[in-house]
Amino acid sequence: MTPFARIAIEQAEALLTGQDSVMLLDTRDARAYCQGHDPRAIHLSDLNLRTLLKVTPKQVHLIFCCADGASSPDMAGLFAEFGFINCYSLEGGYAAWKARPQHAAKARAIRARHAAALLG
Repeated sequence: MTPFARIAIEQAEALLTGQDSVMLLDTRDARAYCQGHDPRAIHLSDLNLRTLLKVTPKQVHLIFCCADGASSPDMAGLFAEFGFINCYSLEGGYAAWKARPQHAAKARAIRARHAAALLG
């Protein structure tokens, strides 16, 4: 039995909007995180890993997001081994998150505003 669940973008969004005790943890490197991330995400790094393991309540829902969904299962499994009972790995990672229709529509609107500002 897998100690964590793999979830789709829609399931992650439902958790993030429907639960009070949810954390979205972005496991990508600092550069990738700074280039773009969900505003609700916390960058999980070597600097805060130990603290998060110690102070986060074990019942909190933890959604792990990597670049493409390949490495976040490792982190979800690690947290599950430390006794966290609601661990999830985001299928497709940030690439899928960024490609979802809501994000694409916002990106188009921002690009249009920038283009309008540049063209005067």
